[in-house]
Formats: sequence, structure tokens, C-alpha cells
Amino acid sequence: MKSFSLLTVLYLFLFIHISIPTASEEVKNKSEEEEMVIKGVGFDQQAQSPVVILADKKNERVLPIWIGLCEARAIDLGLSEEVTPRPFTYDLVAAILRTMKGKVERVVIVDLRDKVFYAQVEISVNGSISKIDARPSDALALASRMGAPIFVRNSVLKKAPAVGGEEEKKRGT
Repeated sequence: MKSFSLLTVLYLFLFIHISIPTASEEVKNKSEEEEMVIKGVGFDQQAQSPVVILADKKNERVLPIWIGLCEARAIDLGLSEEVTPRPFTYDLVAAILRTMKGKVERVVIVDLRDKVFYAQVEISVNGSISKIDARPSDALALASRMGAPIFVRNSVLKKAPAVGGEEEKKRGT
């Protein structure tokens, strides 16, 4: 029985140690990301789909992410700080987080595979940070309500089609 308890403790220690990034990993990850802001939500006539436009702080790089109609409206409402007669799901999540004294530390667009973007929402509650997988549109709608910074991994920016800024000028498009 003691060996089982010792193995359990050892397993938990390893799990926690592996799960928590070291300070050097945090610095490395952050240097591999670009902070961006939501420039707006529009409608792509060609794709017949709403699109949220992210741009770096110098407006040198623009990243379009195609989203759904409901999510586009939710992001717009979050940016305008307009209060709706009935709360959206994102308003509910934000209210729950605030009630729990939680905070959206940041949103990170972490991957782009087969033309699909992937995101994480980093939430802190009682000093503990959790990374939660999310659709970028949901993560951005929540970030717009919570005033959270938005980051995009450089690997995603390299995979994404260049739009605007210096990159497009270099390509001559």
C-alpha cells in the first residue's frame, strides 16, 4: 500500500512539474508571439462571411480570421461596450469570471491548420492560471469584454496569408 501512495505522489509531482511551464519557457513562448489588437469586424463579400481583423500595434501586419455571424455580432458588441437587454453567452462567462474574481490574462491564437485557426484563453483565478482551448471567435469575443490582450504566435503569422502592411508590399500584391 505504501508503494502505491509513493507512486501516486511521484506521479502527481511529475504531472504538476511537466504541466507548469518554467520561467524560461514562458519568456521563450512570449518572444515567439506578436501582440495584436482587434481593428474591426467586417464582411468578406467574396467568401460571404464575416471576418475579424487583427493588426499588430504598428499596423505593419494584418491577420484576417473568418468567423460566424453570431460571433461577429458578439465581438462588435464587446468592442462597443454596448449593453444588450439580454446577456449573450460571452457576457455570462465574463460575469461569472468577475464574480469568481477571475481574469482573462490573455488570448493567444496558437495554430493554423488546414485553414482553421486555434486559440487558447488564459484565465487566472486565485493566482492559478489555466489555459483553455477555444475557437478564436469565442476567445476574441471574451477578450473584447474583459479588456484582455491578444497575441498571435509567429508560426501562425508565417502560415497565414499576408495581408496589408510591409509583407504585402514585399510580395508586390
